[in-house]
Amino acid sequence: MVSYVKAVAGASAIASLLPALAAYAQPAPTTGGTYYHALEAAVTCIDPPTQIFHVALNVGRQLVDSLVDQDPQTGAIVPWIAERWDISEDAQTFTFHLRQGSHFADGAPIDAAAVQANIDRIAALGPRAVGAAPLLIGYTGTEVIDPQTVRITFDRPAVQFLQALSGAWFGLISPNDLGKSADALCAGDFAGSGPFITASYQGDTEIVLQRRDGYDSHSSLAGHTGDAYVDALHLVVIPEAGNRAGAVQTGEVHSASNIAFQHVPVLEQLGLTLLSPHIPGMTESLIFNRETAIGQDDAVRQAIQHAINSEELIRTVWGPSWTPRTAVLSESTPGWADFSDLLTFDEGRANAILDEAGWLRGEDGFRSRDGQRLSVRIIMSSPASDQLVKQQLAAVGIDYNIERLDSATSTARVQAGEYDIYKWQMTRADPAILNAVWNSNRTSQGVARSPASELDDLLLVQESAIDTAARAAAAADVQRYLIENALVVPLVDRAWTYAIHPSGQGLRLDGETKLVFFDVFTDR
Repeated sequence: MVSYVKAVAGASAIASLLPALAAYAQPAPTTGGTYYHALEAAVTCIDPPTQIFHVALNVGRQLVDSLVDQDPQTGAIVPWIAERWDISEDAQTFTFHLRQGSHFADGAPIDAAAVQANIDRIAALGPRAVGAAPLLIGYTGTEVIDPQTVRITFDRPAVQFLQALSGAWFGLISPNDLGKSADALCAGDFAGSGPFITASYQGDTEIVLQRRDGYDSHSSLAGHTGDAYVDALHLVVIPEAGNRAGAVQTGEVHSASNIAFQHVPVLEQLGLTLLSPHIPGMTESLIFNRETAIGQDDAVRQAIQHAINSEELIRTVWGPSWTPRTAVLSESTPGWADFSDLLTFDEGRANAILDEAGWLRGEDGFRSRDGQRLSVRIIMSSPASDQLVKQQLAAVGIDYNIERLDSATSTARVQAGEYDIYKWQMTRADPAILNAVWNSNRTSQGVARSPASELDDLLLVQESAIDTAARAAAAADVQRYLIENALVVPLVDRAWTYAIHPSGQGLRLDGETKLVFFDVFTDR
């Protein structure tokens, strides 16, 4: 491979490339070769339960299989390592019956004892399992019933747990490796249950995965049985969007993540396959820290909510694949309900709210009260939309103080609560993702730092309602409470675009839009 820095061809160059692209037929799957995919950011760790970043989980997903899978079309939970399962009427006990004859990459059996070791390891990690720990609240233990039967119990209804198990967070690692150091596990130095193993790890440039021989724990959604088609999978880090689009356009990589909307028309004209799924989970949002003066000021929170012009963000920054905000959950998430009537852009209303609350404009256009400037501190911001959000808030007299922090400093600030707003989005195809943020019982993702309130009761109902309709209604109640009280300001409903060159085939997405490379193959 070469330098991955070619820009997307302009319209004048399209005609010269079309004959070459048209020559690609839809080939039958072939075995062998190397598949290249462009990632959008560096990967600091690929130990799945300790990750929340999409790019890291996209890597970890290739190394580990889960007890169950989730159909991305229907949302249904389907068999994977577990052939079937039983859930108690109170949703506190989950019994899984495992398939016979499945093994980890080191040859160890994937049995009930291995499941127990993995779940107990995640529970013991506590807050260090930043992705998985919030999904284990109420966990009381795992019991081996027989070699192929395992029982997992909670001290409260845990309706969300079955879906949680489908994610890479709960992918299984050989018990022989669970005691390795955090650094070793982060670098992929473990035998997983998935179809690939780590050959080399340079998280800021390239991660190379090798096909695992003897793979035998396929999901019921897999496109074939046996080993993965390709010999090796190269996951190349290309942070610059234009270079990433250029690399997939010319075939330097077979596919690429996070294609910017400006590059979509050219790639479409060239006949590349483009996938633009709406990401399930929490929309891109401004989450207030309830322990700060700003986070406790109802007028400021309400004003910020009405000062945001979601349609302008899409038109200017994100492009037509993204959609305006309608709720706290994205429209592709079970439990979504439409609250767009409460999330209107109304600059006049925002100004009136602040005027009435005594936040008055100074000569510089920004507001103050009792000698205190109306300035909000935000961390974990995404540069793509920050400046436009800053402009929208400045229009109503709010100083949006963007802090560019490295990962270590940002983490320290979050742990210390030194921020007014945490700008974030989280991916999960279940409404319980809201519990991880707003439950007053601190979890590793409790960035809202919520006080105990009636919201806890609503979250409990949403998390534990067994009846599907009742759970959807409870999720709607939680979202209404969050929006009416302006505890969060949704910005946009996310859609990430993936591009696939005709020389690569078989790439698919799982139920949480993570990449699945098991079925990929290449004709060169």
